[in-house]
Amino acid sequence: MKTTLDSSGSTPFGESYLKAEALSLISFAQGSKLATGGFGYLDSAGKVDPAKPLEAWINCRMTQVFGLAELTGLASGRSYVEHGVNGLLDLFEDKVHGGFFNAVESSGNPANGEKLAYDHVFVMLAAATALKVGVPRAEELFAKIDRIIDEKFWDSNFQMMHNNWNQDFSILDTYHGINSNMHAVEALVAAYEVTLDEKYRDRAFAICKRAVDQFAKSHDWLLPEHFDEKWVVEAEYNKEHPADPFKPYGVTIGHLFEWSRLALQLKLIAREGEDLAWIDEGAAALYGVAKRFGWGADGSDGFIYTMDWQKQPVVTARMHWVAAEAVMTAYTLWHFTHESRYMDDYNAWWSYIDLHVLDKKSGSWKHELDSHQQVVTATWPGKPDVYHAFNACLLGMYAMTASFVGLAGQGR
Repeated sequence: MKTTLDSSGSTPFGESYLKAEALSLISFAQGSKLATGGFGYLDSAGKVDPAKPLEAWINCRMTQVFGLAELTGLASGRSYVEHGVNGLLDLFEDKVHGGFFNAVESSGNPANGEKLAYDHVFVMLAAATALKVGVPRAEELFAKIDRIIDEKFWDSNFQMMHNNWNQDFSILDTYHGINSNMHAVEALVAAYEVTLDEKYRDRAFAICKRAVDQFAKSHDWLLPEHFDEKWVVEAEYNKEHPADPFKPYGVTIGHLFEWSRLALQLKLIAREGEDLAWIDEGAAALYGVAKRFGWGADGSDGFIYTMDWQKQPVVTARMHWVAAEAVMTAYTLWHFTHESRYMDDYNAWWSYIDLHVLDKKSGSWKHELDSHQQVVTATWPGKPDVYHAFNACLLGMYAMTASFVGLAGQGR
């Protein structure tokens, strides 16, 4: 289904622009495929960094990207999806204790002993995408990840995901995190759109409502990231390590945008008569806080990474994924409200990405910039991840769906 963006006159960042960038990202991502299995961590030039272990989240995200390329008809991705599924089952699956390793060394041994919800929900996202593509072993992967999430990560009492276990699943960490639950919403909606099993839809709604309508709303839309075993907020968590790539201190600007978008997309799979007022309120409020306090918070263009509870900048580095989530959320709000201010934001932030974030010489997006728009590597060396950027391109090219895997069969 062709987008109206190119013909609307409302943006220079319509289908033709987005398609060109999406194809460029696919080309860059192809360099991550390893002959020995799995996808490697790409450096700034698009070469696999041999010093890095294989990481589960990268393998899952690459599998999703190539799956979406195949499903939309943008590029041939089937062989890459099959490669990703085989890598997850042959390299990352713990054949002794079940579940999937966080990272694997070149020797084949796990790089650490943790079993993380973050990794496992991305395995579900990859498996759902692979299932839709229809590659061999996708059903096996989906069945295994479905079972391990049911047994080890889904907390039926609190209706959220546990965060992490030790390797043999004998010790559950007391920490709970919002990041893994956010990506769980994404994975669960994809699983629902592929299988139509209401379990996944219901869990996605439960997690999102808890995060947005309880945690965020009760903190003036400054969504807490970190919680203890009883889901009590740990506001000072990681204050000594504020730039952590997965557990940063304080309020994470990009996550406010991401929750806003995910909540809005849930409306597309709501049951008739279901209360959705909390979605409209929460999505607009989270977006408003992220825009007001995240953009140019230190006097320079771009979104800061984090702020404290007084809404003051903490980590001012500009992460590429935050800009990607910002343009996706602006577009999503414009789609649902038709308010021109959201298209104005979409254009302004894509202009920033085009000017500063796209690496027009080496490919992909510069992952981390300072306030002077110069590349820095404190949190994200190299360019391991095209997932946020690629999804940002896809969103404006097709009719809005609850998950990206729902784009299947629409064509260009």
